[in-house]
Amino acid sequence: MAAAPVAAAVGGLALPTEAAAAAGKYRLKGRSAPRWAPGHSYRSVINRLSPLLGGPVPVAEVLTRTPALEAKRIPHWPTRDDDGTKPRPDSEPEELLHAFRWADTDFFTTEWRPQGITTNYDANGSAPRTLLVSWYGRLGARRQGARISIVKWDAAGEPTYQHVLLVEPNRVRTEEGEHDDFIGTDLHAGGIAWYGNKLYVADSTETRPGLRVFDLSRIFKVTRGPGVGRQPDGTYQAYGYDYVLPQCYAYDASGSATKGLTFSQVSMDRTGRRPALLVSEFTGAHCRLARWELRGERSGYLHSVKSSWEGTANGEDGVQGAVRANGKYYFSASRTSKNPGELRSWSGGTRRGKRESFLNIGCEDLSYSRMNGRAALWSLGEYANDESDDRRAPFSRYVYAVRP
Repeated sequence: MAAAPVAAAVGGLALPTEAAAAAGKYRLKGRSAPRWAPGHSYRSVINRLSPLLGGPVPVAEVLTRTPALEAKRIPHWPTRDDDGTKPRPDSEPEELLHAFRWADTDFFTTEWRPQGITTNYDANGSAPRTLLVSWYGRLGARRQGARISIVKWDAAGEPTYQHVLLVEPNRVRTEEGEHDDFIGTDLHAGGIAWYGNKLYVADSTETRPGLRVFDLSRIFKVTRGPGVGRQPDGTYQAYGYDYVLPQCYAYDASGSATKGLTFSQVSMDRTGRRPALLVSEFTGAHCRLARWELRGERSGYLHSVKSSWEGTANGEDGVQGAVRANGKYYFSASRTSKNPGELRSWSGGTRRGKRESFLNIGCEDLSYSRMNGRAALWSLGEYANDESDDRRAPFSRYVYAVRP
């Protein structure tokens, strides 16, 4: 969402007043080191690892230093007859603007599921050219945690992308002494938000909900191999990936009210007096939301650990992503592996929102952008015929933008 004034950010449409909403109900507590090693900050470990890993790799170079994967642009969803026995066809989203599908290795894999999406428009207000998509590992890849895909995108050419493993830096003590290391992250990564050089990842873990922060200016290239972290020969590996993105900070839920909030998704909100993070909840028959204001892009961290606004969208269930734009809130709501998802809008207050259009089956997160004066909502599908209770679950691994 664009820079400062409300009119510029939301196309000149004022947002519903929220002055009556009580603020500060939810609180976070900053954390600069792993829970099990509070004396070794993430930043200090990253700084010591940097020369060992050859220094950081800029986001743009991740796609050029090693061969990138090739996605395929699609103007429309493939069509075929449904004979009732094969995976059901996915549903093409209404109001479609752009779409692509992942390379076959990622379109068909059952070990990873895509979840969150954000673009460089979230980061700095510029037209989308780079997309970030989060995935969580499952089955054989569960121990690997979460990864992001850095996608080079434009309106004409074929997208290319590269995976980067999210890792948590730590200090390890062995019989031979101490050394700096990293491990995979235990994250569902259901929503992500890019602001400045920081990537916020929603942490919906029941025992430690909150937000994890990663510094996109500190991506590192590692030696390709099956291990993770430091190896006996002194090299560093990341489960076969070429790149790692270390965690640099965390905001943990503090107090019973905040710990009771599920941090399912997070998005950028540039419609208020300060840029902010909008957290939304998948769990329950209603969608609870909260906003935390941010400092400037150069810092990228929270302005305050107290929420600046909280709200509840009554009757909005199955919410996979939420953004604030065009004078309202937009939700992507999934409707199981058997039915199309919905793009819904809510204008605040006690009334339930309304459906704006249909999305694809298994729709996930949402991100708002503007390009050439046109607003777009980005989303994606998660299924690869991989639902244990639905043998006909579709292949819905598409990334797409729709009109609000």
